[in-house]
Amino acid sequence: MPEPGIAMPGSREFSPDVAGWRRERLPALPDTKLTLAPDWLCEIHSTRTRGYDMRVKRPFYAEIGVEWLWYVDDAARALTVSRLQGGHWLEVGVFGDRDKVRAPPFDAVELELAEWWGETETE
Repeated sequence: MPEPGIAMPGSREFSPDVAGWRRERLPALPDTKLTLAPDWLCEIHSTRTRGYDMRVKRPFYAEIGVEWLWYVDDAARALTVSRLQGGHWLEVGVFGDRDKVRAPPFDAVELELAEWWGETETE
């Protein structure tokens, strides 16, 4: 879901760039604000938001129990995949350029990162 407004108890509303929930946890979208922590989040870094994403949002996402966190950095042409383990982020991998990856939690699907940077196989 792109830029969902999520209101967690005890915090103000936040809006990640993209968020996802397992169907068994969120079988249908609610009619009101989302109040359930996502299972997966993706933040797309920009020079304006990078610091805030890392210093403020990242610890907050760990605090509320988001299991998977992806950072897409277009300038670095990189995808960083992290998993929450024991309340701390564990980096699972950093991928980029023309990598073809199966990044958890979506490892059933192969991602061609060259397409993310606007490249094609013939370039």
